[in-house]
Amino acid sequence: MKNTQNIFILFVLCLGFTSLFAQDLEIVKSEIKTAEQKEQNAFKNGNCDAVLASMEDTITFLANGRRAPSKDIIGKFCKSIPRPFKKPTTDKLEVYALSDVSGYTIKTLEYSKDENTNIEEFVTKIWKKTNSKWKISHLHSTVKEVPIKTLASKEAIDIFLQHQPIIDTHIHITKGYANNEDYNKVNVDIDLAKVEWMRQRFDENNIVLALGGGPMKYAKLWQEKDKRHWSGPRLPCNPLREQDEPCDSELPDIKELEKLYKDGTFKYLGETSFHSMGLHPADERFDPYWALAEKYQIPIGFHADRGPFKRDMNETPNWNEDYANPLLLLPILEKYPKLKIYLMHYPGSFFEECIEVMKKYDQVYCEISAVSMFAPKHIWEPRVKKLYNEGLGSRLMFASDYVGTIRKNIEIIYNIDWLTDQQKRDVYYNNAARFLNLSQSEIKQHYKMVKN
Repeated sequence: MKNTQNIFILFVLCLGFTSLFAQDLEIVKSEIKTAEQKEQNAFKNGNCDAVLASMEDTITFLANGRRAPSKDIIGKFCKSIPRPFKKPTTDKLEVYALSDVSGYTIKTLEYSKDENTNIEEFVTKIWKKTNSKWKISHLHSTVKEVPIKTLASKEAIDIFLQHQPIIDTHIHITKGYANNEDYNKVNVDIDLAKVEWMRQRFDENNIVLALGGGPMKYAKLWQEKDKRHWSGPRLPCNPLREQDEPCDSELPDIKELEKLYKDGTFKYLGETSFHSMGLHPADERFDPYWALAEKYQIPIGFHADRGPFKRDMNETPNWNEDYANPLLLLPILEKYPKLKIYLMHYPGSFFEECIEVMKKYDQVYCEISAVSMFAPKHIWEPRVKKLYNEGLGSRLMFASDYVGTIRKNIEIIYNIDWLTDQQKRDVYYNNAARFLNLSQSEIKQHYKMVKN
């Protein structure tokens, strides 16, 4: 019994020492990170004396495997290199503590050389603490050119898309614009001209179903003229914005809206515009609309990004980008747990929050539009990969958002080279079909539509 007690006491002491050691290493990591940042700032600003002061006199320095003969050579290199430095597209620092007096850092940098080539640099530094000061004892820099992966050809994408239906989960329904040269000669009625032009874009790109919101007048027209549209009103509409005309009231009459959902005239609600109107999603005025959408299982598109960043402030004087944060949906989903809602513009500025909401509610999906077209790929693509790493990739849906960009967005998905062919097909169609609870007969009909 006594031996058992001694073993237990030893075990507890070991746990205590392990915890204390882990805490100490975190302090060491913080100190090394501070020293690294100080040395890097000095290097960027051309303060070469400070750079050399951060290095041990006996430092070993290797550039692409070639050793510098002395510390003086490092100083000459520091003074001769052209400044200011080009801004990297990737700048990642990893810090590792080995003991209370040693550790190392790995810095990964990537620059764009030209349209065909990137430059990658990996810098490893070993840090030692002597007389309470952290200094670099070893530095190894490796620089290499990396060809940019060639985008798939039009022919390759066309072959892949043969017999592949696509669901577009984000289009905008508006009036026709007489000055739009894409469609203003399609029909003398400019509103019908836009509908017909969209029909042609759908035909060209295998779009078998599209979710879109806008003014009630045009939502009815578009769904009447092309049954591929699942239409509905924006929530809320903006009387100051031309795109929302006609908008006599921010919120549609709830009784009229229920009738339109009940008889199948409308099948969609969104895109939400809480952020652009400066209205909180949990405002009690919206409760009847959440309840109605839950009752009829109407899909809702929630704008979940801080953008668009180019906007007319005269149309959106109360703009509040924080109201696009999907975390604001949590109390709504708690109150209406069967809401069929999806988050627009993943992987945008609220991508972490999107993941958090999706983890809590299995019925919440997301779409990829706008951000993937306008933001640099090195920004948005890792966020898409994170979605898959979190086990949520089966809830990512295709979307175009901007008029005339369907093909461009199709190509963006196809050129995510780490997605399997099946995952690409899931994004194009299968994930949305599941989200919308399409029947087998509807799915069969969609494949039939793109057979030829």
